[in-house]
Amino acid sequence: MSNLLKYDVIYILDPGATAEEATAVSTKVEQIVADAKGTVLKKDDWGKRRLAYMVNKHRDGQYIFFHLHITTETIAEIMRNLRLMEKVIKFSVVKDTISHLKAKVKAPRVGKSPDTSGAHSSPRSGPNRHMSSNRSGSGSSHSSSSSSAPTAPSAPAAAPAATEAPSTPATNA
Repeated sequence: MSNLLKYDVIYILDPGATAEEATAVSTKVEQIVADAKGTVLKKDDWGKRRLAYMVNKHRDGQYIFFHLHITTETIAEIMRNLRLMEKVIKFSVVKDTISHLKAKVKAPRVGKSPDTSGAHSSPRSGPNRHMSSNRSGSGSSHSSSSSSAPTAPSAPAAAPAATEAPSTPATNA
């Protein structure tokens, strides 16, 4: 026996199809799968829905969905039969390649705090944050620290002495 694969089969029936005709198409698909020793994993009747565009002069269609576990030869037989049935106006077959994959969840990191990296541990407060204060004309009053741990900003540079009187233009009378 060949390798079994998972497929999604969706077909659209004529909106005027009776319940017996819809059942006959579904029964035919299930019979082909059973004859090939496959499995119908899921079957959904999505009901009558509006089509995105006109198909064989129809605006609506009845959607039927199958999730199957079958061989590639079997899926070819299903496609052949769907093509021959008059009530099927459109169908699509998609190989399911990701249903067996599980979501990969990363475990949380334990034991290391994000603040110990030191490279970018403190938020920037301006373009001169990490510049030396001995640059002339920079106007920065921050001093750089050689440690990698974040430090509080240093006190502002000494202001002019408070005892000086504010400069006012001299008046000569």
